[in-house]
This record gives sequence, C-alpha cells and structure tokens, in this order.
Amino acid sequence: MRYRNLLSASTVFLIVACAATESAKPSPQAAAPSGAQRVVLLSLDGFAAERHAENLRNGVYTDPDGVAAFEGGYVVERAIPANPTLTAVSHTSIASGAFPTVTDIVSNIFHRPGTPILQAVSGFDAPWGAESLWDAFRRQGKRVGVLTFPGCDNTTTSRTADFGMVYVNTPAARPRVLDFDGARFTAVKLASGLVSYSPARRAEFTVDLTGPGLPQSVSFTLTALDSTDDGKIDYDTVVVDDGADISNGTLARVRVGEWFPLLLHAPHPDGGTRNVGAWCLLQGLAADLSHVTIYRGGFYSTEAYPREFREALEQTAGFWPGPPDDRAVERHDTGEEGITTADMGAQVRRFSEFFNACARTAIARERFDLLMLYQPIPDEVEHAFLLTDPRHRAYSPARASEAREIVTEAFRVGDRAVGELVRTLDLAHDAVVVVSDHGMAPVWEDVHVNQLLVRAGLTSAEKVENRWRVAPSSKIVACTSGGCAHLYVNLKGREPGGVVEAADKDAVVQAAAVALAQAQVEGENVVEAMFRRGELSQVGLESPNAGDLVVFLRPGFAAAAGVAAPDTSWHVPAEICGQHGYLNSHREVAAIWLARGAGVPHRHVREESLTEVASFVSTLAGVQPPRQAHSWTP
Repeated sequence: MRYRNLLSASTVFLIVACAATESAKPSPQAAAPSGAQRVVLLSLDGFAAERHAENLRNGVYTDPDGVAAFEGGYVVERAIPANPTLTAVSHTSIASGAFPTVTDIVSNIFHRPGTPILQAVSGFDAPWGAESLWDAFRRQGKRVGVLTFPGCDNTTTSRTADFGMVYVNTPAARPRVLDFDGARFTAVKLASGLVSYSPARRAEFTVDLTGPGLPQSVSFTLTALDSTDDGKIDYDTVVVDDGADISNGTLARVRVGEWFPLLLHAPHPDGGTRNVGAWCLLQGLAADLSHVTIYRGGFYSTEAYPREFREALEQTAGFWPGPPDDRAVERHDTGEEGITTADMGAQVRRFSEFFNACARTAIARERFDLLMLYQPIPDEVEHAFLLTDPRHRAYSPARASEAREIVTEAFRVGDRAVGELVRTLDLAHDAVVVVSDHGMAPVWEDVHVNQLLVRAGLTSAEKVENRWRVAPSSKIVACTSGGCAHLYVNLKGREPGGVVEAADKDAVVQAAAVALAQAQVEGENVVEAMFRRGELSQVGLESPNAGDLVVFLRPGFAAAAGVAAPDTSWHVPAEICGQHGYLNSHREVAAIWLARGAGVPHRHVREESLTEVASFVSTLAGVQPPRQAHSWTP
C-alpha cells in the first residue's frame, strides 16, 4: 500500500491521500507454518529500484548468486518506503511493520514538542513507539542477531539483540593528509631483515585521539628505504611501525599507491582489549625524500556484543574501517589535498568487505533464528556522485559519465555483498530477504528553510561567537532532513520559553506556509506539498513528534536548517549530488524487496509497502510478527 498525491490549486496545502487509512494499527494475522530454519534480512541502504531495474536490463551485475539470481524467487519491483523517505524513518518501518504514525520516528532529525525549541533529537537514537522484529522474535523465545541495522544500537534493552554489532559514526581521530619534508627524516640504523641501498631515514608523527579508554595520543614512525641496488639514492619504500625498534611492531611495508593500516591496542569497556585502527594511503614518496605524503584515514574500532562475539569479529574481519571519505574527494577535485575517486572506490570495497566478513562470522559461529544485516552502500556513493542534471554546480558531460560509472560500481559492490551472503547460507533450509530503505534523486539546490523564515519575519537569527544560529526567541523553527522539513511553533505552555500564544499558532503556521509556497528558484516552486498537524494522518505522520507544519520539497531541492546574516540568500547550489526524503510517490525513491530460499513463495509483485517486510520475515520464520505490523498476505 502506498500514499498518492492529490493536487489542489485552491490552497497552499497539497494533500496526499492514500488508498486506505495507513494510520490505523492493524492486528497481525497468524503466521503461516515456517519453511525456513533461519532467516537473514539484509538492508542495502539506497539501493534504488529504478536503478536496479536498469542494471538488470543492461547486465550490470556479475555475481552468479547476487541480486539477479532472485528473479525466480519473491520479487517486488517497487517497494514503497514510508514518508518521508529517510534512512531512520524507513528502517524503523521495515523493522516494525508500521508507519511513523505508530513508530514516532518522523525524520532523521526532529524536535520533540514540549522541549526547548532549539533542542532536536536523532531519529536513529530516539525511542520507538512500536515493537521491533528483534523484540518480537525474542519475546517468542527465538534468538536474534543484529549487525548495524538502524535502531538496534545496544543502548537499552529494547534496542539490543542476543548478539550484534553497532554502527560507528564518530572516529577517535578524523582523517587528514600528512606531509613530510626531508628535514623531518633522520638517519637510522636498520635492524636485521631490512635492507636499504641508501642511508635509511626515519620520521615520527603523532595522532591525537579522543574516546573512553584511549590514550590522548599515539606515535608512529616511517622508515624510508632504497630497495634498488643501482648506485643512486632513490627511496621507493616506506616501513611503518608503532614507534618501537623497527625489528618489532612493523605494521606495513608499502610503496606509492598502496594502502596500509595503523593500529593500536586499547582497553574496551567490556573488560577485554580492542584494536583501534586507520586505513592509510602512501600518496607520494620523492626519490630524494624531499617530500612524503600520506592520507591518514579516521581511527575506528569495532563495537559489538557480547565480548566473545566482538573479539571473534576483530579476529576475522579486523577493525571498523570507516565510511568512504567523499569530502576528501571533493577537496581533491578543487585542488586541495585529498583522495581521488579511485581511492574512494577502494574505501567503498573495503567497507563492504568488512560487513561481508562480519556476516560470515556471525553465520558460522552463532546460533540464530533471525539475523538482520545492514550495509550503507550505495547510499554513501549516490549522495556524492548522483551527478545527472546540468543544473548541478559540478556538472559536465565528462564528469557525469565518470560519476555514473562510480554509482554503477557501488551497485556491483552491493550485488557482490548479496552473492557472498547467499554462498554462506544453505538455501534448502535458510531464507534470505534483501531490501533497501529508499532510492535517491539528483539534487542541485540547497534550501535553507530557517533562512527563508527569517526573511518572512517568523524566525530570528543571532550571532554567537562569530557564528550565526537560530535564536531561541523565534516564532517557528525548522528541523530538516533530506527533502523534508518539520516546522515547530515555539508555543507558550508547550515549549519552555515559548513565545507564541495559543491563539496565534494557526496564524504563524499559515504565514510560514505562504512564505514557503511562494519560494521559487529560477521560476520553479521549491515546495511540492505541505501538511498541518491535523492533516498528517494522510501521509502516515500523525505523531506527537511531527511538526506543526511538515514540508516536502520537490526533487532537485534539499532542505537545510542553518541560518546566516538576515540579508543572506536562502538558497545556494547543493554541496552533494543525490538526496532522498521526498514524498514516496516519486519513482526515484522506490526501494527493492527480494527474497529466495526455504519457504519463500515464487511471486513477482509490481508494488508493495516496506511496512509489510516485518510480517513477511516473521511468516518465513513461523513466528508472530511485531504487534503493530501491517500484514503480508502469503
């Protein structure tokens, strides 16, 4: 089931109606007998249905057990996400079987009415108003593993599985480029086993760290070697170690263009030790050692539970490698120090291979009835490289062609991840379900919603320590994510320090709606639809956490929340190429839903709601679905 648009020219509020009332809380049907001993659910973030169908037509996929092999199983051409089509919202709906009306996860970032107007919460961290798949299975005596699936982060009992891995967003040290000149290197006597035909030279560098249980800093050394006996001084190799004598603790021996790890050991809060590491690239090494350049990636560690499972992951998969660094690519493209798109491709593959290795370990060593997995590719890539429209600031035919290949390769990486997973399972007894949370639309303009409201006299901007921010005295404030914005009135008696009288609330909402309805860029309206709080059931968003006015932008425009000086423009060229969070009626944001293996029906479905995935998975496993889940019909 999906929501559809009904156009109205007589009002600034465009209504989206649905074929049936989605805000109801249906009673789940009894589960059918199980055909699968184990069920594995994999979410590939951003794996768009439209691009997937095109890839199938063009023969893009190469893995014999990958996504193309599902054509004989259960195939949904277009899986429809909940509104708004955002990662936190959609994954919550997938795992609970309910719309935001029930889950209360209304955006990636939102405000809770009743808290200070400038206080926002993350949809990835906020409590759910619905039961999850992992809770439903465990309630029925089943064993569940969850590896990085959004919403299961081991912070509370209801957000914890029997075993799992947590997605790590914050590095202990952010990535940077290191430059060494010849003066940094000093002569060193080599230990046995190392050979250099010119005087070996060493340089030391320090990395500052943050995080519990970590030292404030750690030092590493680079030893430059000349490995060719040609009578010339021409350094061509670097040995990297942990600061001890280089006959011990050697981490890598690399040449230009090769990746290597930096690694340290530190205590873990679970009582064990952990590996904290960074993947690095030797970018330049002058033969005369006049300069050496290294891209040092972010430092991360694998976070998993219980301790035995975490240690098994570290042994088989290594440390958490961190996401691809698209910002470093952007810096490189503008002539600054960074990495190339090919370098980012290596990061993408490494990240996916890490997830694959963790899944293999979980399947091989853990007993489970349900295993929920997640990979962030190709979402990470599409945000940076969905360069398809000439209105994008970085567009050129050549760049667009290169970007398309990068995105296509990201889908191949997802295809290989599925193939690796299938080969780990026994599909005579196991079932595998592959979904995505949303697709992606090209974006070329950022709309600073709060700045637009400043222009309308509804929001105030203030300068604090040379930075502009939304003032707490504002009448209305926008929280933005992707193509959606929730606007909250700073209401007296509801928000602490509220400034708007209850009698004036509707007038403030109406004034904001008018200002947004009139907003245009080069003659094109930036807003597609708006909904007052009382109308939100029509898009499955009738929740206390939703805005007093919820705004959906047109694809091509992305919502941003920042403010600047009052006379600053409210729209600027977009910093990224792809975005989601738009109304789910757009083809670009449709997701995938594929399944094969034991108990999976052979069926080709044109369209289905992602809220039915939870019931589908439960049916395969022979258990009752989450209490509020929308039913899937066998």
